[in-house]
Amino acid sequence: MDEQNNYQDNTAYVPYQTTVVEERSNKANGLQIASLVVGICAIVLGCCWAYFGLILGIIGIVLAVLGNKNGKHGIGTAGLVCSIVGLALGVIWIILAAIFGAAAMQMLQEMGYSF
Repeated sequence: MDEQNNYQDNTAYVPYQTTVVEERSNKANGLQIASLVVGICAIVLGCCWAYFGLILGIIGIVLAVLGNKNGKHGIGTAGLVCSIVGLALGVIWIILAAIFGAAAMQMLQEMGYSF
């Protein structure tokens, strides 16, 4: 009796498959990383020194927009958001300083001090 192998080789006629290589890189570029760092500094300094937060927020937004032109990545988006938050904190602190400064000046004038 003739022995037959009941094994079926399904890989015999499968053509060679290559991996698909994308041209676009998945890495964040330097401008996006810089925008994130500057955005975080804008938040921190926007709470303490409003003018630094304002300036760094604007710089971070410019860096994020330029960095996102080459390819969007999560770091670029995070840098843009942090820069906007830092800019907003700087503006809010400047407005609050102007309001409280005017109120303090008025109180001092009512107390008899002249400026």
